Amino acid sequence: MRVNILMLSLIMAVLNSVIDCTAAHAAELEGPLAGSVWSPSREWVPKDMDGSVHCLGNGRLCVYGEGPNILQIFGPPYSTTNIGRISLEQPEYTSESRRVMGAAIWEHRIRAGENVVAVVTDFVDSEQPCFVRHVETTIPLMFVLHPESGMRKANNTAMMQTSGAKDGFLLETPIGKPSVPFGNYPIPFAFFHQFAWRGEMEVMSKQTDDAIRFTFVPGQGVLFVSGGPELSSCMDNMKAVLSTEYSSLLTRTKSWWAEFTAHGKNFEKELPADVPMRARLVQVLDDAAVLIKAQQAVEGGILAGYPYHLGYVRDQYGTHRGLVALGHEEMSRDILGFYYGVFEKFGQIHNAQAFGIPGLFHVHENDEVEITGYITLQAFDYLARSGDIDFVRKIFPMLECAWTVQQRNFIKDMLPFNGDETYVAGGILPRSALNDGSAEATMLFIESGRLLLDFAEKQGVWAKDQVEKERQLLNQIRDSFRENFWQDGKLITNNPERSRDPQALPDVRHGVCEACTTVQWTLRTANDRYVCLDCLSKPPLPSADPKVYVLQSVSLTPIYFHTSLFSAEELQPQVEEILQSYKSTGKLPSRPDSDVSVGYDYGLLLYALTELNHPLARELYEKTLQLADATGAWAEYYRDHKPSGTRCRPWESAMNVEALLHWVEKKFVLH
Repeated sequence: MRVNILMLSLIMAVLNSVIDCTAAHAAELEGPLAGSVWSPSREWVPKDMDGSVHCLGNGRLCVYGEGPNILQIFGPPYSTTNIGRISLEQPEYTSESRRVMGAAIWEHRIRAGENVVAVVTDFVDSEQPCFVRHVETTIPLMFVLHPESGMRKANNTAMMQTSGAKDGFLLETPIGKPSVPFGNYPIPFAFFHQFAWRGEMEVMSKQTDDAIRFTFVPGQGVLFVSGGPELSSCMDNMKAVLSTEYSSLLTRTKSWWAEFTAHGKNFEKELPADVPMRARLVQVLDDAAVLIKAQQAVEGGILAGYPYHLGYVRDQYGTHRGLVALGHEEMSRDILGFYYGVFEKFGQIHNAQAFGIPGLFHVHENDEVEITGYITLQAFDYLARSGDIDFVRKIFPMLECAWTVQQRNFIKDMLPFNGDETYVAGGILPRSALNDGSAEATMLFIESGRLLLDFAEKQGVWAKDQVEKERQLLNQIRDSFRENFWQDGKLITNNPERSRDPQALPDVRHGVCEACTTVQWTLRTANDRYVCLDCLSKPPLPSADPKVYVLQSVSLTPIYFHTSLFSAEELQPQVEEILQSYKSTGKLPSRPDSDVSVGYDYGLLLYALTELNHPLARELYEKTLQLADATGAWAEYYRDHKPSGTRCRPWESAMNVEALLHWVEKKFVLH
């Protein structure tokens, strides 16, 4: 403890000696990325209210940041849990944070008043699962690591010094940590992270807490954080990084990102000069491509955001469409390849599947519906854009299974809701309506089934009599759709008539307890609510009101899916009603009596207005683009046009990007 006090005194002495000459040194702080082409600066202050989050990742190790603060570090694989957060200690400092265009490489220019006192450069190495933070500073700059609870720390100074570091320590995350912060999905192994550093840097721990303080003293220092998951691989990964010069790590990572960006469309060249808000659009398109790529696991699937370290099927469909619009069809194929790899091993797909942890699934209510339609629709959307028949033939067993498992869920020619549907999870549609008929799930069955049967017939993968039998079922569901979901000239979201059938409500189901909202096995109560074993003995929930809902998110999906069920003329009045409500109230809630909108609602409305050649499409184009935050991302939900829920979301960002480009392509001839 005495040593720590002496160290702190030394740091304060150095601080006092250099603070007066900060301005003189500020011009010298260029950092290792001098001369780069930058995104606009994202201004960060302590207790930042902007909330914009960025992502660094190489498919094996992932980092989420908020300005110079690190919110999460995890991996490999991507479905392991966060190990902790790293925060800038000095509350008087601010940051100008900016990204190298085309790359998930960030620079944070730390300011004391008007003077730049430090330059922090962050990236995840392209070859090894290792986060690298380079700091050039004129003052002592302290960052504090707050490990997650239950971590074990061990110093391994001698080993790190032998490998070329100044010092280092290990963190072990014990077996059984949950892969997501809800539900019982424990990781079946312990995993490890190695911290090491070089240069002008000191590390202190206090006996009074678990925090670890990294102080970069005047000069240059580098912090490295490598991941395992096994202890041996973790150590090997760090040794490989330490055997490489920092400049080489940075150079190869820049090259890796440059190659990725080159695969996509060059919108700086393609977009005409008279596109509205052109500079902002070009920036946001680059932001979106990079944030999605940084969240793509090496297994092929893409994270749904920092609370969700799994591959969620619904999220991947919207992300796929945005990726195709950005020119990254190869990433769409990777997503389908991820699903097929899981299906080959386990013969099933659930609401979400883990990356790199075989057999770990996030299971929700009714996982046989809706997400199965999304997978099939994505496969044939990919085929239409790529012509890759061989790949679709390869994954056809998965698509055939997705078609078959849906059929046993039909009651009165309606499918139920999947339990993790976004507007259900967001409380926009009550969970008590899950076993009602779902317009969206049933529509997905019809539209994806039409494509599946055409493919099966044309490619000869099914006998003619089987194709005919399946077409009869498809036509039956299609012919019943209007009666079930079209009322008074509107598409309704749910039909309670399905739930009134005794077969519609199972005795048990795996999903969310309607009382305590935990994810686990639940039982049906006497009044048809579903609660966990703990809540079964508590006062019962009131009976649910079998109400019909008309959600804007669902009302706009027929145009987004290019459904064959309705004509544009039939759908236009409902779109006009949504638009007029937006014009009169300035709000776009997913449910008219709510103030919450799903993050892609703006893109869905813009897409619909574009398809209908509506004169107000440009206004929605500008509004959608304005909602992108300082890092060029959209949020999971919005309240009164302000972000709510998870930031840096691939799904909402991709869907809104596609809608923006769809409008531009309709209005302008791209080069």
